[in-house]
Amino acid sequence: MRKKVLILGGGSGGVITANKLVEILGDQVEVTVVDRNAEHTFIAAYPWVAFGLREIEQIRRPLVALQKKGIHFLQAEVQELQPDRNAVQTERGELTYDYLVVSLGAEPLAYPVEGAQAPWSEEGALALRAWLKETKGERWVVGVSSPYYPCPPAPFEVAGQLDFALRVKGLRDRSSIAIFHMNPAPLAGMGPVISHAISKILDRKGVEFHGSFELTEGGDGVVKAADGRTLEYDRLILVPPFAPNKVVRESPLAGPNGFPEVSPDTFRSLQYENIFVIGDTVNPGLNLPPAGVVVHYQGEYVAGVIAADLRGAYIGEPFNPVAMCIMDFGDDAVLPECDFTDMLAGRGMPSCGVMARGRSVRIAKMLFESMFFATLF
Repeated sequence: MRKKVLILGGGSGGVITANKLVEILGDQVEVTVVDRNAEHTFIAAYPWVAFGLREIEQIRRPLVALQKKGIHFLQAEVQELQPDRNAVQTERGELTYDYLVVSLGAEPLAYPVEGAQAPWSEEGALALRAWLKETKGERWVVGVSSPYYPCPPAPFEVAGQLDFALRVKGLRDRSSIAIFHMNPAPLAGMGPVISHAISKILDRKGVEFHGSFELTEGGDGVVKAADGRTLEYDRLILVPPFAPNKVVRESPLAGPNGFPEVSPDTFRSLQYENIFVIGDTVNPGLNLPPAGVVVHYQGEYVAGVIAADLRGAYIGEPFNPVAMCIMDFGDDAVLPECDFTDMLAGRGMPSCGVMARGRSVRIAKMLFESMFFATLF
């Protein structure tokens, strides 16, 4: 009898895990992906939508297309996890499983400043595009409202892309761009090599960086930090605060701060041996960055761990605690590589270096997008 593997979330982690399970185990498993949305969105491309390099329909694929790979898809809102019963409640009824993989991502909370936007959603990307169409030269501020948000480099990329867009429009000399962050230096958590490289790019672009800026309040064209510093703006691009997915943080899986407690070696729940949690739902609690490349490796690895349970030997991919993330600054790009082995083990900071830099690096990001869609859908 085939084992039932239920995957919650049709983002990168979910579709990668599903594809890998079918690739390794074939007819030994019945794989079902559940997501409230009908389509998978390549979230990393939302800023490209904001700056006119992509349209919304170009960065999405219908999740029902997974069925040609032998993967079932159910469009439904997940309402409750009931791990003691091996069951999940959805708006379309109860689902049972032999194995559960939770990849529901992080949940954006309300913006702490009225009128702010961020181009990491359809609404935010289109709002920024409209702002760019309207602008005649203004004070732009990019900021982060909490320490936990998906893709740590993203605000710095947007600040760099904004500089490039305003130059193309001939408005850069009539505009100012500033970025604020809780860290004392750009991407300080990735170490001095990466931080220095990003600082040089921001300096070259004339983007002011305001570090150790803990946002306490904002509105009416001003944001204020806990230490009393203020920044004035006409347009505020603000990353909202995030939390673990609500369904997860209100479930028996939730641990301290809402993050599920899992083994850092296998991502298997410490409470339920047939449940795995990957991606932004759990990574901040493991000292892993909430980034797409990390959940990519986790998805492949977890598929192998499940296969090992069923076949008695590990036959999948090893988990690779190394992240490579192409940072696109519009007319420049950086490809860093970070090894998070020590950070995952609680022994210290990641070891990071710059693998490549230049405009040609941007092409690699676009090629990855194409490969991602072609391989998984």
